[in-house]
Amino acid sequence: MKNSRTIIFVSLFITGVIIYIGYWLYTHFEIITEEVEVGFRGKARDNPLLAAERLLTRMGTSATTVQSLSDSDLGLGDTLVLLQYDTSLDDEQTQELINWVDSGGHLIIAHNRSREAQKDTSQPNNFVFEEISVTQHQNGLDENEIAPPTEFIWGQYRLQVAFNPNDYLENEHYPAEKISDDYGTHLLSYYYGAGILSVLSDLEFIENDKISEYDHAQFLWQLVNFDRVITRVWLLRTYMGSHKSEPSLWILLWQNLWTMIISGILLLLFWLWAASRRFGPLLPVPPKTRRRLLEHIEASGHFLWRQHQTTLLRYSAVQALLKRLESVHPDWVRLPHTQLSQRLAEVCELPAEEIEKALSLTKLSFTKNRQPVETEVTFTQSIQILTQIRKKL
Repeated sequence: MKNSRTIIFVSLFITGVIIYIGYWLYTHFEIITEEVEVGFRGKARDNPLLAAERLLTRMGTSATTVQSLSDSDLGLGDTLVLLQYDTSLDDEQTQELINWVDSGGHLIIAHNRSREAQKDTSQPNNFVFEEISVTQHQNGLDENEIAPPTEFIWGQYRLQVAFNPNDYLENEHYPAEKISDDYGTHLLSYYYGAGILSVLSDLEFIENDKISEYDHAQFLWQLVNFDRVITRVWLLRTYMGSHKSEPSLWILLWQNLWTMIISGILLLLFWLWAASRRFGPLLPVPPKTRRRLLEHIEASGHFLWRQHQTTLLRYSAVQALLKRLESVHPDWVRLPHTQLSQRLAEVCELPAEEIEKALSLTKLSFTKNRQPVETEVTFTQSIQILTQIRKKL
């Protein structure tokens, strides 16, 4: 009774403490929902033009984002959107690109180069802009300055596009299409042979985080379909042309599998550290185990039992008994089973019937085709009787 009261008191005390802690947490803490910018994930994290590619595909145009492109892949009715992410084209590649535009291709390119690159006129990709006498300049605006989107009429649509106000273009030849605002010119389109060459001050508005703003998606669709029916759009992020400008295997592995590479390096370092350390001395080599003779005998007996060779086991036990009996009472060996059982019963103080039964079963012939029907109980009893007799003789 006293133990029951103690248990009840302890349970009530623990319950009260839990309730008090819960009440204190409820009154001193508050659940607040806070949005945290984690950026894009999956393919969108590695491909800034994924949204543009899917937009064009959904509109019925075959679009593909690539990091390298051979001139042989470009068709005459294709449109190539070239984003120069700190890369350049050599003279041979640039000439192939100009020839493709002259044959009927549409090249959309952004002159998004730094001031240092603009001062270096030896840069090979200047040749594209020298063909149409286009140069890029910067307004020197503050990076934090917010400018309104550029409003213009494209075809029959009034569009708004947020170009980078710090970059603008200057041209000498009259273009087929031009977009300007108070900060300068942002797009110049020229007919070049049978094709079209469109130069923009920047192409940031078609990237994943900005294509949904203003009329960026509609303007991209109108731009790639400018004055022609296209068959395919290529969105080239980095390299183009011959194999010497393509990224090496190590660069491609790092760009696409950098998480696995870092994890593998860390695992290798941890394994090397673990393999170079040992706690305590080396363990001695354990000796080879040796089985006892009794285990082999027991295993042999189980095998013969499973193979229904009980007669052989019984015969071996009787032979051991007769050998012992011959050394003690030689004249008993030739007696009939009944007389032998009675004399053994007097000496061993066992029932004569059980002794005779054990001896008579062993006289059966044992062959592969004829086996006596016997249970484990009767077999065990017979072996025990024969063993007791042999020990008392």
